[in-house]
Amino acid sequence: MKIKIISIGNNPPKSIQDILLKYTSRFDDHFKIELLEIKPEKKFKSVEQKKLQEAKKILKFIGTDFIVSLDENGSSCSSKSLSKKLSNWMQSFPKVTFIIGGADGLDKKIIENSNWTWSLSDLTLPHNLVKIILVEQLYRASTILNNHPYHRE
Repeated sequence: MKIKIISIGNNPPKSIQDILLKYTSRFDDHFKIELLEIKPEKKFKSVEQKKLQEAKKILKFIGTDFIVSLDENGSSCSSKSLSKKLSNWMQSFPKVTFIIGGADGLDKKIIENSNWTWSLSDLTLPHNLVKIILVEQLYRASTILNNHPYHRE
């Protein structure tokens, strides 16, 4: 299964890239992870216009993928629940794309076209931390599916 993570933001510092690489390199051959960073809009008249311009950039990269948008108003789930969802998606879709919005969030067009909207937390989290949490949780879900001892309960 291919997993694409699209995020709006600047390239993360090396320390964050190292952490992301630490997790993405652990995935087995069943998962191919692609990280795509899209530059945020800098010239805009309103926040809504900014989010719309960013949405247009995102839409160029998603095609017919199964889309999961990360948004504070989405549903929460446990690691085990995520692993079950990932298993179901693997059986039905060749590619799953996760979308992380910019500082002002995602345009409603992206949310409406998503197959699932996921909230990692009720907290406001820094952009790079969201990427780390997402990649770690995807890795954790994959280890649950493979009965690997990484996840403990």
